[in-house]
Amino acid sequence: MSVRGIRIWRRNDARFQPSILVEKNGLDGSLLFQGGAVATLDSDSTEVERRSYQKIVDAYGLLGVLAITKDESVLVAVTGVLSVGQLYGADILKITNVEFISLRTFGSVENVDSRIVDLQRLLSSQMFYFSSLQSYDLTRSAQHRDSHDGSDARFFWNRSLHFSFQRYGIDTDNWLLKCMAGSVLVRVVYVGANTGRVALISRLSCERVGTRFNVRGANYLGNVANFVETEQLLLFDDKECSLLQIRGSIPLFWEQPGVNVGSHKVKLRAFETSLPAYHRHMSQLQHRYGEFAIVNLLGRKEGERVLSDAFKTQHKNSHFAPIVDFIDFDYHAQMKISKEAIVQLKKKMTPHMSKHGFYYSMDHKLVKRQTGVIRTNCLDCLDRTNAVQTAVGLQMSHDQVAFLNLNAGKVNVEQRVEEILKDLWQKNGDQCSTIYAGTGALDGKSKLKDASRSLARTIQNNLMDGAKQESFDLFLTGAAYDPRLFDRACNILPPSLIQEYADAVSQLVERSPEIAEPQHIKIFVGTWNVNGGKNIHNVAFRNESSLSHWIFSNSMTRLVSVEEEQLADIVAIGVEELVDLNASNMVKASTTNQRMWCESIRKTLAEKAPFVLIGSEQLVGVCLFLFARPKISPYLKDFAVSSVKTGMGGATGNKGSVAFRIVVFSTSICFICSHFAAGQNEVKDRNEDFATTLKKIRFPLGREIDSHDVIFWFGDFNYRISLSGEEVKTAVRNGDFSKLVEHDQLTNEKIKGQTFIGFNEGQLTFAPTYKYDTFSDDYDTSEKCRAPAWTDRVLWKDQRKKGKTTLLSYDRSELKTSDHRPVGAVFKVETYKVDGKKCIELIEDVVESMGPPDGTIVVNIVGKPRFPPQMFPPIHEKLKELGAMVQLSKFDNGDLWIVLNSGEMALAALSMDGLKLGSDQLQVKLKSPDWAYALKPHLSDFDLESFEVSPEEETLINGADGAVFEFADEDEDSISVMSLTLTGSAPDRPRPPSARSEAINMANLEWPAERQDVLSTSMPTRASSASLANSSWYEHVPPLAPPTTHPTQQSNNNKSPPQQSCLFNPFTQSVPSPAAPPPPTIPTRGASVGPGPPAVPLRKAPPPPPRPVIPPRPKNM
Repeated sequence: MSVRGIRIWRRNDARFQPSILVEKNGLDGSLLFQGGAVATLDSDSTEVERRSYQKIVDAYGLLGVLAITKDESVLVAVTGVLSVGQLYGADILKITNVEFISLRTFGSVENVDSRIVDLQRLLSSQMFYFSSLQSYDLTRSAQHRDSHDGSDARFFWNRSLHFSFQRYGIDTDNWLLKCMAGSVLVRVVYVGANTGRVALISRLSCERVGTRFNVRGANYLGNVANFVETEQLLLFDDKECSLLQIRGSIPLFWEQPGVNVGSHKVKLRAFETSLPAYHRHMSQLQHRYGEFAIVNLLGRKEGERVLSDAFKTQHKNSHFAPIVDFIDFDYHAQMKISKEAIVQLKKKMTPHMSKHGFYYSMDHKLVKRQTGVIRTNCLDCLDRTNAVQTAVGLQMSHDQVAFLNLNAGKVNVEQRVEEILKDLWQKNGDQCSTIYAGTGALDGKSKLKDASRSLARTIQNNLMDGAKQESFDLFLTGAAYDPRLFDRACNILPPSLIQEYADAVSQLVERSPEIAEPQHIKIFVGTWNVNGGKNIHNVAFRNESSLSHWIFSNSMTRLVSVEEEQLADIVAIGVEELVDLNASNMVKASTTNQRMWCESIRKTLAEKAPFVLIGSEQLVGVCLFLFARPKISPYLKDFAVSSVKTGMGGATGNKGSVAFRIVVFSTSICFICSHFAAGQNEVKDRNEDFATTLKKIRFPLGREIDSHDVIFWFGDFNYRISLSGEEVKTAVRNGDFSKLVEHDQLTNEKIKGQTFIGFNEGQLTFAPTYKYDTFSDDYDTSEKCRAPAWTDRVLWKDQRKKGKTTLLSYDRSELKTSDHRPVGAVFKVETYKVDGKKCIELIEDVVESMGPPDGTIVVNIVGKPRFPPQMFPPIHEKLKELGAMVQLSKFDNGDLWIVLNSGEMALAALSMDGLKLGSDQLQVKLKSPDWAYALKPHLSDFDLESFEVSPEEETLINGADGAVFEFADEDEDSISVMSLTLTGSAPDRPRPPSARSEAINMANLEWPAERQDVLSTSMPTRASSASLANSSWYEHVPPLAPPTTHPTQQSNNNKSPPQQSCLFNPFTQSVPSPAAPPPPTIPTRGASVGPGPPAVPLRKAPPPPPRPVIPPRPKNM
């Protein structure tokens, strides 16, 4: 395709609605875009129509139509290409430039939406490719083309841009291109008089795409970031030989947030939440590729060690462990020792390479199939992965050349092919790295070059990735829906259907109760301004209540019941002023208090039942913690974090908000913890803080706070009571809270519609929570003598038509370590669990009721061969009487074709069949009478799995008996120790003594003054060095046996301590070296500070028992 075969014309007459005409070389007729519809015109009609149009651009091809807003769509035309070679007789073209043509306005589309500039930059970045011939589909490998029809949706990037054409029955194979993203490299090889080609094709999946630090790990569907299928292809005469390898991010829920250099630390979420995603990812690989082996190249330093250990543990405890080999190789460490270390890795991979083989065909007939693949990963699946995949490709190239019989009499062919592949693999690594990280790969050959690229990556990741990520999302999902509708649709429908059945989405969401089973959950929401967060370790705190009196109050049983079956399923706790709001903390707030509070809350929850930490996020002094019961964690998906600073007009974080979003079953919930402007009279500032937070909190795919079904907003809002201090205190003593409510600023601002519009709050039947003298029941007695106020609040909003959120309790707790009292609320929320089969039935029913998607009727006059044009006006009037709007009309083979505004109107227009207009009788029929059958949704098992947790996953989750995987980190700004709940059928064995100690009630501890500095940087719950040094213990991670009393505890306790909750800390970075000394221990009250617990003797863990072999799914390469 060396010429621009597409001509695009526009009618600029303002008397008519905007319309676009498209012609293509080799095709008769044209496409007419008008009124949101598209139709084909024959050659004669095109010739007539074109007279009133002006040509605006010539193009090489069309990618399709993209909806950039609810009211604006653009035609995406490819106007710049670069040929990279030929395969199967087709030119392979790289896209270098695109243009967007508005279909709804006459002006430039850049004036409609500023995001178009960034999107144009993305599509012109030379990462997209297409084939000039329909016969060769770049989205499929050679083996998949042999066994499948159609394109591979994972690599078909502009698939959604084809839907509007398919809706109107346009042959997309003739009119549109199919593009893939990644890398295509082709070289010509001459073997005697014959010519062959060596190609390397890397296909980047569009199912979880994004930039390096914006998208990591897996989503709940099992799709992983930076998933790339690489095909090493050799073509000679009528022979083809193809080798597939795959790479992808570690299939767990993890991320690397941070915007500053060096601040991108690995965060992992709870083990239980990753189980369904891990199982789905591995099941998909098995289904698509047959057998596979995992090669993990992560190292043993910083956050990589935590991630690698979690990956190995997840795999060992999965049903895939017996059938999927896991090869662990610390690439950086081994290659530092010797560059020949790669040979040892190749020895481990060789049996798999020999077993899996490669695809080979001759004369278009299958000779040999590839039966499996090697899945390689490092942290970002770039540099190390490139090196190992190169080694595999080069080793297998010798077998490929031998199979093609190219060495006969040509001793140097094998060497020539190997040299070509070395060059292609190096360039392939650069191109894959540029897409994901913004620069070429780091190959280790040039320190200066690698340093330059590392610096460029830092600039790219911190300054440009946000816009690039938004462009990815816009191109793949469009923006045709209201954010609220889009969020609800994503929660109840398989993702593959949302754009394909765009017109049906609204009705499907409306009728969602028909396909969902109610599931009631309890949610505890708490907020506390802790006045710097330090007094929890104050000696005076020893006689005060512990956190359990806030979360599990016996005196306020209407909060969280102490009986396990009545416990909250989700616990959200917001803490304000976690650190002193001084200048240094505003620049870089320490997370020491964050990790101590997280550990304290975790231990408090563990007193009653296991909870897992879903997320923890700090913005200077505001910190939000989210915990969930293990039984519900597999049904949590789409967790995301956002924050906004509101201090000093948004410049500083001394005031601000942190927000989490999460979907429980199919109900989206948003938690926001805020700290608003202080001061008795700064009501306007607080209102502005609320408005700023509402506007600026954004989650992936453009979701806003108001996109969610249920919103919990809590924190220190700082709204005061507009009375004098004495008046407030008198009312409090008299229990006259109704008088105070009348003068409560937040209540009055809500009534005026100035803040928290549509939010609800429980009755204020408790005393104001601010401001107290610390460790006292007295309100402020300082010189300022601030008037008491309800500054600490919990509000909620349920946006579903019939609110399904009920407040069970709303009260304060009497913890006195701060100048505020904590506030807690318990809610009963009705969520919905979607039934996949019912969902498909509903889709079929709604699609059938909506009529043909093209909305087109064909009209003629009985007894007349051609429709008389003068009859169109009366027909138009009749359609207006039915409420139908004509979007487009044309004459085709003597008939009048009318495109109406919806399929329902097309069905209504059938009532005009047989109608007489004067002496003429109308004949009206549908253009697509079989539309219902053609639109029947075709879903795979994996689409339906998005609704369910498989029996295997249920078994793993229910079998979690509390085995512990502990990590520690020497970084002062990372949580030091948390636990990871693991599952499996390994023999029962008690935990190490250091992990089996009783929960520490910080209220009952004496904190010697000489230890205060130690406690600020070292957590008392760190595992001992001896327990961490026993690598066999933390690698096997068996479930717990019933706890037994350790000899060192017998003097203090005569009974076994309770088991602790099992959490996986997302802030954990790495396990310290075995030689590190044990951390200080905390003495019991009155005891002297000793040297610490005795070392735990090393012991060898028993090997895991044999696991049942799970029969693999049918191999489908």
